[in-house]
Amino acid sequence: MDPTPEPPARRGGAFLTPALVALALALTVAGTFLPFFRTDQLVGWETAGVARSVVGAWRVDFTFPGQPETSSPSAPLGLPLVLASAILLAALVLGVRQAATRHPGAAASRTAFGGAAFLAGAVCTIGMQGARRLLDDGPALTKTTILAGMWLLMAAVLVAVAAAVLSLRRPAAGRPEWADPAVAFADTTTPPSGVAITVLPPDDD
Repeated sequence: MDPTPEPPARRGGAFLTPALVALALALTVAGTFLPFFRTDQLVGWETAGVARSVVGAWRVDFTFPGQPETSSPSAPLGLPLVLASAILLAALVLGVRQAATRHPGAAASRTAFGGAAFLAGAVCTIGMQGARRLLDDGPALTKTTILAGMWLLMAAVLVAVAAAVLSLRRPAAGRPEWADPAVAFADTTTPPSGVAITVLPPDDD
């Protein structure tokens, strides 16, 4: 009997985890190029103006009333994001290879968990920078706003964690063929001993 091909739905489901890893990677890379926080401060006494600072992955942009925008380097917040992206890229490659070859292994799952954990730690570190601004109760502080870059990074963490959890789902070793519906309902020859029939016990009168 020719082996029954795997249903397309199940074959496509194997690529769900790599697809989520790819989405988390894309969100991380996109978030790295966008600003994280914006802080507005009141300056001056009689003619008050607003001084604005925007925190990004590699620098802080300052805008003061009546002056052009200036930039200065800041803590390299983008460095842990680059490392997290590298781990997610490795998890993506391993996940696609595992889904294509249908050979279960622990490398793809462990790399996905490592990437999700490292990304979560990097985003928490960046979030602490914003939390300090949000909790600052100085009289000159007006408002701190979370910008698109930080929202994308938080979404990337959620997607990466989901991918890591789904990476644990893989077929058990030595799974019998009758567990596959395509094989269980295929036409087979009758064994020499006949067909086993389940006999129910008699009903009690």
